[in-house]
Amino acid sequence: YIRAYATNSVGTAYGEEWSFTTLCDQPEVTTAQPTDVTITSFTCGGDVTAIHCDDLTARGVCWNTTGNPTVADSHTTEGATTGNFTSSVTELECGTTYYVRAYATNNVETSYGEEYVVSTLASTIPDVATLSATLYNGVNVIVTSEVISENCEAISSRGICYSTSPNPTISDPLTTHSVGVGTINDTITELNTGTTYYVRAYATNSVGTAYGNEVSFTTTAQDGDPCPGIPTLTDIDGNTYNTVWIGAQCWMKENLRAKKYANGTTISQGSTTSETTAYWYYPNNSSANMSTYGLLYNWPAVMGSSSSSSANPSGVQGICPTGWHVPSDTEWTQLQNYLQDQDTYCCSTNSYSYFITKSLASTWGWNSSNTDCSAGKNPSDNNATGFSALPAGSFGGSYGNFGSCAFLTISGLVSNGDRPCRAKCISSSEGSFTTGYAPKYVAVSVRCVRDVGRPVVTTTSVTNRAATTATCGGNVTDDGGATITARGVCWSTTPNPTISDNHTTDGEGTGSFASNLTDLTPNTTYYVRAYATNSVGTAYGSEVSFTTTAQDGDPCPGTPTLTDASGNTYNTVWIGTQCWMKENLRTKKYANGTTISQGSSTTTLTAYWYYPDSSSSNVSTCGLLYNWKAVMRSSSSSSANPSGVQGICPTGWHVPSDAEWTQLIDYVSSQNQYVCGSTSNQIAKALASTTGFNSSTTTTCAVGNTPSNNNATGFSALPAGTYHDGSYGGFGNYTYFWSATESSSSIARRCGLSFFYAEVLRGGDYKGNGSSVRCVKN
Repeated sequence: YIRAYATNSVGTAYGEEWSFTTLCDQPEVTTAQPTDVTITSFTCGGDVTAIHCDDLTARGVCWNTTGNPTVADSHTTEGATTGNFTSSVTELECGTTYYVRAYATNNVETSYGEEYVVSTLASTIPDVATLSATLYNGVNVIVTSEVISENCEAISSRGICYSTSPNPTISDPLTTHSVGVGTINDTITELNTGTTYYVRAYATNSVGTAYGNEVSFTTTAQDGDPCPGIPTLTDIDGNTYNTVWIGAQCWMKENLRAKKYANGTTISQGSTTSETTAYWYYPNNSSANMSTYGLLYNWPAVMGSSSSSSANPSGVQGICPTGWHVPSDTEWTQLQNYLQDQDTYCCSTNSYSYFITKSLASTWGWNSSNTDCSAGKNPSDNNATGFSALPAGSFGGSYGNFGSCAFLTISGLVSNGDRPCRAKCISSSEGSFTTGYAPKYVAVSVRCVRDVGRPVVTTTSVTNRAATTATCGGNVTDDGGATITARGVCWSTTPNPTISDNHTTDGEGTGSFASNLTDLTPNTTYYVRAYATNSVGTAYGSEVSFTTTAQDGDPCPGTPTLTDASGNTYNTVWIGTQCWMKENLRTKKYANGTTISQGSSTTTLTAYWYYPDSSSSNVSTCGLLYNWKAVMRSSSSSSANPSGVQGICPTGWHVPSDAEWTQLIDYVSSQNQYVCGSTSNQIAKALASTTGFNSSTTTTCAVGNTPSNNNATGFSALPAGTYHDGSYGGFGNYTYFWSATESSSSIARRCGLSFFYAEVLRGGDYKGNGSSVRCVKN
């Protein structure tokens, strides 16, 4: 209403009154420059600077390939408020020109921002990943690879390439497949033992060849192979020896022929026997035999200044080169027991497992024998282990047994009268690997053992199990005689994981360690082992398995849905460590089939259900409302977690206590992605549905402000309102859920959300009123 006026000294006069109504206009919007352009997508957005009277109903960006795009073309919807917004434009064609502009709509019409032209990138080489390399049988490997995207050009070839050098290419050995995107497994066999390989996935399209990340693995040594990383050794005299790996031990493959200790001290050649002076002797008294058979040594020469030892390892370097030692009887027994456990090393013509000498004896040099399983019968069948023992005989005042016996020194003494020295004996005419006894002056051959062995490591139990993470670890109790260069845990979705699978690296050395497993897949079973690596190789602890929890918002593991006594089916949702119904209960029966009556008034004495907002059409979406009597049936109040109150819930489910609601709220409050604003209690949006709530602009974090941003947890709470004091209210504004916990004889605890608030509402209500129900899995 408007009037003209004029004032003089007498007073003010007014003209006639007119009235008018202001007009509403279309909103004002600008378009942001497109960014993040890829072969099939780009990012764009805009800024709604004014809405001009009528409330905004939609905003976003629209695009086409012809120009002047409108909302009749492809478009996004990004809420209905003023201010800046961003949209992801996806599923586009490669190398194509698009026209894009922002839009905003109110009740008058739709406005458009300025138009931009953007071209998606041309086709590129594929996206490819090397997922894992899993060893089996020590020298074979299964490699899993994935082509993530063809990037607009069909895959002509894909597979894996591998080499003993880093960064293998398709010029190296490779596998070939024509299948396009997705995951495949390749098997590589006949690899070299004790060798590190590097492998990468590859994929080729018309643009070129792409390679995935590099994965390395090391095949294990096999019996008879040179020791890993130590194919030879050299003594103080410059003699070089081959090595052999058997079981978990690294042995010299030849008899020792050093005439000095490792510190350079010379050992004298003997011509007589002695129990106190160190002597060496030529086998069969001929220097020509040394290059093949090594030398013979009496026990003082073998041990140097060391004392007798029965430990494993012996710890006696004695006459051995640096890094090697004289084996104890325990170490010889380890070798013997290992061979006896392997069928391939036991003589096939004899049922006794201890007939293993042929597997240790060289294929030549032995006197002929007719005794089955002896080294001298069919010697071409000897030496399955690669140990290559030769019959150098002995010296005990005279030379003997050359060609018939290999005597091998032990670092330990026994109480055996005048023959305290022990030696292992391989005979040309015996099938068993025996222990002999002799005086200290008797000279025999020496084989040294590498000081180091594989580490000993144990795996600890898995803790802190979550959807994508877990904690495990281990304890390196023995370094095997060499520095632990890496330790951690390795894991896979298949048994017996190795360091070719996912693994952590958690320091060096012995002792306990903890490992964090990350980037796991929810609701998946994993197998995990601790590992430790030294210069010999990698050892693994025992295997433990665990299953990750479901991801927040996923259906509950094994229970994606449930059905009540009325035949209604509900979706479920996993949040934290709880399995909730994702929908409000709408049953009219208890689990035993007993019917619940519809209510028309409030009461604490009779079990009643009510239609939300007094309309049956709301049931399919919002469920039913129940008074506390109906919810609890005949159960008493419970504040336990879990409550133990089945009440109105289906079999296997229960009414949550106030403590269980607190558990949910505390968990959601602890996760940054669920918190809106600066205080952890502003989590209502994360629990509220994206639809149904009335609009609110009280605060950015209010449930009703931009509801499209709600429901990060998947809980999907809907504003069913309540039945209160004989009337219905709050439909579209708020929702409340009963708990199994009472505050007093007439009040029970409940939990709620309102379109107006950013926080979860806690408190109590009269038991006779009607509210919604969500059940929790037992």
